[in-house]
Amino acid sequence: MQFSAIISMGLFAVALAQTSTPTPSGPPDLTTCQEEAGPYADACPKCNSKCENSSAKSECFNSLFTAVNYVESQCWQHGGSNCKSVAVNQVCGQ
Repeated sequence: MQFSAIISMGLFAVALAQTSTPTPSGPPDLTTCQEEAGPYADACPKCNSKCENSSAKSECFNSLFTAVNYVESQCWQHGGSNCKSVAVNQVCGQ
C-alpha cells in the first residue's frame, strides 16, 4: 500500500511539473525589437509586448515599426509636431 501511495504522489508531482507555467525572471528581452526598430529602438520597452508572444518576432516587429514610420510620416505631412512620440503612442499604446 505504501508503495502505491509513493507512486501516486510521484505521478502527481510529474503532472504538476508539466503543467506549471514558468514565472518571468527579470526584464523582457528587447534584442529582437531593437534589431528591427531602427531609429525607433528607444520605443522597444513600450512596443515589445505587441510582439513578444509572436512565433515570428522579427517579422512582427518589422511590421510594427513600418506602421510607426507610416504614422510618423503622415503626422509630419500634415504639419504635426512631436510626430515620433505621437506615432509610437498610436501604434504601441500609451
